[in-house]
Amino acid sequence: MTLSRRSFMKTAAATGALTAFAHPVLAQGIRWDMADEYGEQALSGKASKFFLAQLEEKIGDALTITYQGGGALGYNSVDHFDAVGDGAVQAAVTLATQLGGIDPLFNLSSLPFIASTPEEAYLLWQAAREEYAKIFEDNGMVLLWAMPNPPSGINAPEPITSPEALAGLRIRTYDVNGTNTMMNAGAAPLQVAWSDLIPQLSTGGIDAVLTSADGAMQLSLWDYVSDFTELNYAMGLFMCHVNKDEFDALPEDVQTAMMKIIPACDEYNWSIMVDSIQTAYDVMTENGMTVTPDDDVPAEVFAFLQEAGAKVREDWLAQTGERGAAVLARFEELKSQAG
Repeated sequence: MTLSRRSFMKTAAATGALTAFAHPVLAQGIRWDMADEYGEQALSGKASKFFLAQLEEKIGDALTITYQGGGALGYNSVDHFDAVGDGAVQAAVTLATQLGGIDPLFNLSSLPFIASTPEEAYLLWQAAREEYAKIFEDNGMVLLWAMPNPPSGINAPEPITSPEALAGLRIRTYDVNGTNTMMNAGAAPLQVAWSDLIPQLSTGGIDAVLTSADGAMQLSLWDYVSDFTELNYAMGLFMCHVNKDEFDALPEDVQTAMMKIIPACDEYNWSIMVDSIQTAYDVMTENGMTVTPDDDVPAEVFAFLQEAGAKVREDWLAQTGERGAAVLARFEELKSQAG
């Protein structure tokens, strides 16, 4: 009989062989790697570092997780689901909108204009968290915490202050929702991974970038484009997930500690996301980039983009069915309670 790695881990955990075989130096602590397509100065990296510091404070060296940022392990976000589920890497922080091909529910946080404030983005995460967790659990993983991106805007050679500014614009998008919305708006979108973005800009493959101000700052986009237009388009989520077999093999006190720090991680992550917005605007301005705030964007631009995104939202509901409808209903309920 041939045992897969996953079935072996389950058998070994049940028999106690895991401790002796998989972790022969358990007395010195268990070692994991955590993959991140983005770097440690990005918000996903800062969120990961906070999580690791909190965990170390609780458990010492019983578990050591090495943060592998900047795609150091050779994985992009789109690869993380299989890599963690199969045990190729024990943990990852993943831009969830890259996983829409696995389950359309992952496209929720990037639906255009569904959450207009950081507070609403948090409520949307809470409304969908249980459904996200089920997807990970069904695929051999445990979902831990989320890190929201700041609101997406458009970095381009000119401000987006009219619908005509989008016509034919060769713009980088980060998922299918953005691609379809920009296409409906008359642009010429191209979905590009974070690691490929600068080569595409420098060679003229794209002219503009749909990303947050923090993303623009991390990549020094002022070297390539002159303007950032604040649109509050969407706040896509990063999610931290770990291999379930590896998690189950941890000592019980380590598992408990890892789960107990999740609320503190979410609170920290939303806090730094909010703080990052003005910081990024200041840095972009200092480097000669013009930031056009949403108050200076004509209402017709938002109406135009809302219309371009309406079909995207309808398609998402059709793909997710009762699950999607239930999540949105829960979101509306949470907003009502918060208001």
